[in-house]
Amino acid sequence: METRQVVLKRPLKGRRAIFTNPTTRINARPELRNQPLPVDTSTLRAALNDPDPARAFAVAMVAFHGISAQELRQIKLTDIVDGYLRLPDRGIPLAEPVRVRLRAYLDHRVERWPITANPHLLINRRTAPRTTPVDARHPWHKLQVNAQAVREDRILHEVFATAGDLRRICELFGLSVTAAARYTSVLDHPDLAETNS
Repeated sequence: METRQVVLKRPLKGRRAIFTNPTTRINARPELRNQPLPVDTSTLRAALNDPDPARAFAVAMVAFHGISAQELRQIKLTDIVDGYLRLPDRGIPLAEPVRVRLRAYLDHRVERWPITANPHLLINRRTAPRTTPVDARHPWHKLQVNAQAVREDRILHEVFATAGDLRRICELFGLSVTAAARYTSVLDHPDLAETNS
């Protein structure tokens, strides 16, 4: 069978008549089917009060505003003006606990890397001499919780606060309707309803 395919491919290739699959470059990620779960409050509180300013700020950004780790890595210094964060698809007025941690992180950043040319808000010793964003592990690698879990926790709180308002969930967190429906499906889960009542 393979020999026939090779024999057929050669003349077709020479005539440039080989069929090209139009779906080869489409990124078809599998749909997440697991139910999002809330994060333990003491774990989240410990992460918010981490002694490292970068970790405390990153956790606060995700915990209060539900931005993704990818969005957090791409934020530039010029994207935050007067306590207001501008993302490509939405704007976010920063909560006071986030502003406090932002000020502490910016003081740390200036003290540690006073002459860096990196325009990104989050930097580390590897990216300070460059202009690239930090990698996916920074600053989460030393925390007991990851960015996705904190984001899911924040979205779940909003789902329960708005009784599952899909439009609001989509607008606040930049989610598609399908992704938002994954979160609203937990409204009828008895264990989670007890947690948030």
